[in-house]
Amino acid sequence: MKIRIAPSLLAADFTRLAEEVHRAERAGADMLHCDVMDGVYVPNISFGFPVIRQISKITPLPLDVHMMTSCPRKYIDVLRDAGALIVTVHSDAMPPDEVKETIRAIRDTGMVAALALRPACPAEEILPYVHDIGMVLVMTVEPGFGGQKFMADMMPKVQAVRAILDRESPLCEIQVDGGIGDATVKDAAAAGANVFVVGTASFRAPDMGEAVSSIRSAAEAAYRTGWQNA
Repeated sequence: MKIRIAPSLLAADFTRLAEEVHRAERAGADMLHCDVMDGVYVPNISFGFPVIRQISKITPLPLDVHMMTSCPRKYIDVLRDAGALIVTVHSDAMPPDEVKETIRAIRDTGMVAALALRPACPAEEILPYVHDIGMVLVMTVEPGFGGQKFMADMMPKVQAVRAILDRESPLCEIQVDGGIGDATVKDAAAAGANVFVVGTASFRAPDMGEAVSSIRSAAEAAYRTGWQNA
């Protein structure tokens, strides 16, 4: 699968957000990761749909919206109208029936549905939804806070998710989010992930273009090596 880099806007300078979006474009980003936090599912509150709508007007980059919220279902139409392409919801934020309904609603709008697993959630939680999602997000930090240390003990989960997807839905991608940089991206890619959310290591690097290129190269090499040795 193609390696894709998704700089996280949570790490951008919000006093000049438009410039930061264009800086990500020039750096070679494949998409932009937008974290929406409601202060309920996670303790913090980030930014909302008006910000996403304005971002979509100034960039051709796909918007990957991570809904760290307890009731994402009621915002699906708003997300579509705001310009989201991918919408990720958490497996433990709602009862299973509501997760299924939310995924169906996302797909019905033409957006890509993705399912996130926080660290405590096992790989097997994707099984009821595996044929209806285009991406699984394995959190490599606890959701809701930027700048956390990468959790290397999530790599067996990435491998387990990849094994399930290879059997059930081979075209489904795996994204990892949290503490991703030159060193940690190698472990995640070798485990089977191909989409990488990069916050501090991208927007706050001395040269964002060099950072994105370096992370991509490290991921591509590790991804090939990982599967050759699998």
